[in-house]
Amino acid sequence: MHSGSGESCETVCEHQHPHDFGQGKRQKAERRTLLVTLLTLATMLAEILGGWLTGSMALLADGIHMGGHALALGLATLAYYLTRRYAQDRRLSLGSGKIIDLSAWTSALFLAATTVWLVVESIHRLLTPQDLMIKEAAIVAVLGLLVNLFSAWLLAGAHEHHHDHHHHHGDSHGHDMGHKPAHQQDNNLRAALVHVIADAVTSVAAMIGLLAAWLWGWSWLDPAIALAASFVILRWAAGLLKQTASVLLDMEGPDLLRNKVNNQLESQNGVAVVDLHLWSVGQGAWTLVASLVTHDTAITPDSCKALLSDIDGLHHPIVEINYCSTCNTSD
Repeated sequence: MHSGSGESCETVCEHQHPHDFGQGKRQKAERRTLLVTLLTLATMLAEILGGWLTGSMALLADGIHMGGHALALGLATLAYYLTRRYAQDRRLSLGSGKIIDLSAWTSALFLAATTVWLVVESIHRLLTPQDLMIKEAAIVAVLGLLVNLFSAWLLAGAHEHHHDHHHHHGDSHGHDMGHKPAHQQDNNLRAALVHVIADAVTSVAAMIGLLAAWLWGWSWLDPAIALAASFVILRWAAGLLKQTASVLLDMEGPDLLRNKVNNQLESQNGVAVVDLHLWSVGQGAWTLVASLVTHDTAITPDSCKALLSDIDGLHHPIVEINYCSTCNTSD
């Protein structure tokens, strides 16, 4: 008898599971990124106020510059909140994890744009040298370096091993399958850290340039060092853009993981994997669609999912099985 609802069907109930891709947990990185954002905002306000009261353009300019970093760090903090907030929202078919990578991509793009401006300004100052306010600039550089070193220490301590207990790709009886804890790369945290380290690098470059200008009158060294630092930062930004874009564009997962999935599925007698798509759906989270051919009718999608249950961060795998009826397997 056909029923318009599966509510009374035991098989339907057994196979229902939460819309969970492991993104609902509040992370240590979120708390620390919020602290760094607040610290950056406080420094920004102090420098702008100090520059306005003392008439120091160097302090005022750096305060405005810190505002850009505060914006990027604030974006990172917001991404963590939104990822948790919408972790169970079924309108997001593959979970909310990509919010973090979208934030990191935007932050990397912002960093690259500001660094391009720094390159242009450095070249301009090399061609048309300007007098340096060494005392004021030194205060700004030292203050910026101290704040960024402390911020980098906070963010570096936010790396953690996550024990994700929400795979929910159970066995044929609907039981959750155990697995090992996963170390998950956080592109959002990496973007925040790159922003802070990039600012620290420019502070060190400024201090070296100011020292050379004070000792030997080499005012040209300040923009020259800034130019060299800019290319290093641009390389970091490009690497971050590439990493996050691979997640946002659903590029195939790493070969090591693909090979593990393939080998575990084909460990069953007479099973061949004819199509496999495995991609990231956020920080340390993966999903896959696999098409298998087998002669053994005892092999089921549930038995295949059970074989994959020990793979860290794998959520809601879809397995299609095609039973071969043309080969003679009686031998």
